Formats: sequence, C-alpha cells, structure tokens
Amino acid sequence: MPEQTHNEAVRAQFRIQAQSFGTSGFAVAGLDWIVAALEPSSKDNVLDVAAGAAHVGRALAPHVTHVSALDLTPEMLHQGQRLATEAGLRNITFQQGDAVALPWLDGQFDLTVCRLTLHQVADPAAVVREMVRVTRRGGRIGVVDLTASDDPVTTAEADRIERLRDPSHGTTLTAHQIHDLLTAAGAPVVSVERHDQPVDVEDWMARTGTKPLIRDVIRERFAHELSGGQPTGLRPYLDSEGTLWLTHTWSMTIARKP
Repeated sequence: MPEQTHNEAVRAQFRIQAQSFGTSGFAVAGLDWIVAALEPSSKDNVLDVAAGAAHVGRALAPHVTHVSALDLTPEMLHQGQRLATEAGLRNITFQQGDAVALPWLDGQFDLTVCRLTLHQVADPAAVVREMVRVTRRGGRIGVVDLTASDDPVTTAEADRIERLRDPSHGTTLTAHQIHDLLTAAGAPVVSVERHDQPVDVEDWMARTGTKPLIRDVIRERFAHELSGGQPTGLRPYLDSEGTLWLTHTWSMTIARKP
C-alpha cells in the first residue's frame, strides 16, 4: 500500500478509536514499566513520535523539562490535549505531522520515544531514522512495540488477524528487526526488555469498530487454537470467568546516539 494511502487508513482508523484513549484500560497499559525503563531526567527535552493521545508523553511530562507530541490524526491530538489540560500538564505541546518527516532540527531532543508505532506505519525504517536524526549526541531513543515471533508462519498469521481487526495494521517486527533498524540508523542498542501484555479480545475489537462478521471470524480462529489448532501467535486464553484474552509481547528497545 502506498504511504499516503496507508496514512489515510491510519487516520480513518484512529479517528474511530480516539475517544477510547482515556485514562484507564488498554490506553494506559505498560506506562509505569515504560517510564521506569526510560529513566527520564528533569533536564530532558522529549519527543513522543506518532504519539496518539500522548499517553507516553503525558506520563513522562512530570519528570522532564518539556514534551513535544506529534501524530497524524487530529482527533487523537485533541484527545491528548484535553487529557493534558485536565491533568494540569503545562509542559507538553501537540503538533500534527508525519513520523517519516519530523519538523525539527537535527539533534534537538534528549529523549525520543514511540509506543506501538512501528507495526502501524508504512515505513518503519524511515521513522527510526527520523527519530535518531532529531536526537542529540548522547541522547536516547526508546522504541516500545508489539514484537513478532521468530517463526515467519506464526508471524504472518498474527498479522493476518491484526489486519482483520484493524485494516491499517502494517507488519509486526521481531525484536531482532527493531534492533537492526536502530543500529542501521546510527544508534547502538543498549538494552532490550520484554513485557507480556494481556488484552481483552472483545474490548480490542470494539475499539476499532470491527464488523460483527469479522469479529466472529476472529473468535472462531482463537477457539480453533484453544482446541489444539495451529498457533495464531497471539496466545489466546480464557480466564476463570470465561472471558477471552490474547497476549501481546511488547519489547522496549533503548538505543543511544553516539
């Protein structure tokens, strides 16, 4: 899919989702873990790339000098601005823009981050190059994203299901691929952490407005795996109350610009 067409698909999808990015549930998942791993400093000037409603940026804001949050989708930025205002955050600004062409000078940020971005964009390598470009020498780049299995068959099936649920989903990368993108962009990786994130399947599909027939297809595929069928890569399970969950593996890859 051409990049501009993909961007239009992303805007259409996250226009639907914007109101679901609030102060509870999936939207805030993993934030404590992310902030702790990034080790923000009171002197840091931070950029949150493809920020959505800037959940990471807003979580970092109390610990740093300033946060800039950039996203393609105006509705997501409006949601983030509303939440920032309600929280009394005065050191975060919101700007519409494309992560493959960041509107900042080279070396402008101490810490540049993205959360759940690379699997959603048309050109992950271009996003990573831009993140490294705008980070100062000695600064850090933090990439938090879904992480694919090293088995290409399982990865392909997971991506197929993700696209059924959200047609703007791109490709989930392996931890090794994310590592290589940062290294190729000139930022050696200094740490990688993994985190299993459970996701309520019904909430997951509701947030994207997935059509009922597609929801049935996804439920049936998970049921097939639970009955002994081929893995989806999304590790579904039923809890004690019969609620269907899947499990995303997130990786936090931190690199430093020499």
